[in-house]
Amino acid sequence: MNNSNKHREHIKQALAKHTFEHQRSAAEKSFSKFNTGSKAVVIAAEMQSGKSGIALALACEQRLSLTDELLTSRKHLKDTLYLVTMADLALQEQAKRDLSPCKNVVVSNFTNFELALKADFKYQAPKLIIIDECHYGTSTDSIRYEKVFNYLERNNTDCKVVFVSATPFSALYAAGADSILRHNFNTSLVFHKTSDEYHGIRQMHRHNQIIKLDENHRDFCEPSLLRNRFIRQIKEHDGAGWSLIRVPSSQAKLAKQVLLENGIEPEQIVIIGQKLVGVDDHELCSLEDFKREYETAQLFDDKLVAITVAGFRAGVNFGQEMKSSLINTWDSTIANIAAVVQANIGRACGYHQNTQAKHYTNLEAVRAYSELLDHLESRDESQEFEGLHHVFEKICSKYDVRGFDRGTLVAPVVEPKVTRKLDDSKTYLTAGYIAVPGKLNDLEFDYRPYTDDEELLNAIHLIRCELLADDGPYRRKGRALRGEHQNWIKAQWVNGATYDDATQSCAKSRVLAFKAVLDQSSDVEFNKIVNPGGGEKTEDKRVMASIFSIYNLSGQMDAFKRAMDMDDVAEICAEFDVEPDDTLIVIFRRGGYSAALTAEKESTAEVEHSRIRHKSVF
Repeated sequence: MNNSNKHREHIKQALAKHTFEHQRSAAEKSFSKFNTGSKAVVIAAEMQSGKSGIALALACEQRLSLTDELLTSRKHLKDTLYLVTMADLALQEQAKRDLSPCKNVVVSNFTNFELALKADFKYQAPKLIIIDECHYGTSTDSIRYEKVFNYLERNNTDCKVVFVSATPFSALYAAGADSILRHNFNTSLVFHKTSDEYHGIRQMHRHNQIIKLDENHRDFCEPSLLRNRFIRQIKEHDGAGWSLIRVPSSQAKLAKQVLLENGIEPEQIVIIGQKLVGVDDHELCSLEDFKREYETAQLFDDKLVAITVAGFRAGVNFGQEMKSSLINTWDSTIANIAAVVQANIGRACGYHQNTQAKHYTNLEAVRAYSELLDHLESRDESQEFEGLHHVFEKICSKYDVRGFDRGTLVAPVVEPKVTRKLDDSKTYLTAGYIAVPGKLNDLEFDYRPYTDDEELLNAIHLIRCELLADDGPYRRKGRALRGEHQNWIKAQWVNGATYDDATQSCAKSRVLAFKAVLDQSSDVEFNKIVNPGGGEKTEDKRVMASIFSIYNLSGQMDAFKRAMDMDDVAEICAEFDVEPDDTLIVIFRRGGYSAALTAEKESTAEVEHSRIRHKSVF
């Protein structure tokens, strides 16, 4: 068998063995969006519907998209990075197990993001990044996405990114506004359509399994008719089964006392947690301990009641058997929609037929979530996000909710909101470029035969000063033109790691692509050449310089090639028809201001009135 065919057959077998048709369909739709110009896709996949299988299918699709040459190259095997949003080692290990059938995936988290790039992507940058449970990164005081966004915008512009969550509200809301997702990533939406066997929140709602807990009856430790009904259902349940109660951390012991006073036996009650107020350590158990207690109760055809003070972390799956034997759940959560539906009721979702369990929870949040899902499902084939803002506003007025997730809140009253201009909307064209040898061995080299433009001559002088500083030239990492007198130059110090990695985002490919367009007398946005970041603006830069030199050293100690060699520099010199040297300086000069392009980008300052407060990192 042809070697490439062997690899493709292995991937297809992994897909057939470890994924379902609905998961493969979501992955195929995502790559269809990528193939039509999107750089980012938001996958809305309901709780416990099989997000791990979708991620596996995405990784397999990425590998299948490769040419035969890359597919059979072991050095190019690692091409997909799966990022766990939460710094949870157990969740990370679970992801590694789930994704192990596809060998091109590297699993990491946001804390170790840069370490993973250095350790596992020495020969090529990731071609696909999958961000799991992206709703955890939504608030400005939560896990931050800046490092990943900066990497995608500056270092790896060809990389595709997939955001996966059952509640990706902030990402979706941002995609309908002037945001990084809208303007830089051309984001698309894919709604994961489950199989008919799935029993989720909308199905529970249709089967009348959800009991409304209003503000006056949400506290489990306060007497109420609903609490009496909840406990009676446990006691009257025939045979083995289990119940789940979520209370504030200070009420765990009191909740246990309430159950004891109402006839639940001590051995039927467990408290899941660590270091809780008023609860001795010996009275607490872990999630795994609880599962073992459940198995023991099943053995004796007995019931079990679990008290928890927090929602189970994302990724916790109780399995089909436990979900099928669930009696009821009580959730005192009054926070945002995501917090409610991701909590107890979310853990009860999945592929089972338990239509009898009752879920006492925030019905307003459940109804709002159901309406959002209906809208997302209806818009699945479109990447137009504008209608989402109207839906979000409609939900605010229709349901009593405090927010969508931690990054998109709902204020009690309508307030004016001013939309701001994009940071780098002021757009310029490129006047042209010049390429000159570094001539670092000649301190008095005269560049006037190349140009008589004083600005370009000054830029060349400042770049040479940096290369010759401290009795140079010598190989050095971390080069920069520091000081306000040099801030008008955007400099890229090209080294062995950034010169040529066979992608369109490497220094060689970018500079040659811009050269080709300019050589045809076509317009090139200077903003795209500058690619500003870290608070920079194109309007502050008069030239952009790419310095290809054997004296630039990569800061990546384990990089496959830390510095360019003479052959590399000779290659790029030949492309610009410049005599061979150990250094080539290519300078693009800013041209005139483009009012038309600026108008296309600018978001005019408009005053809107809304209860929605969007504060996410998106």
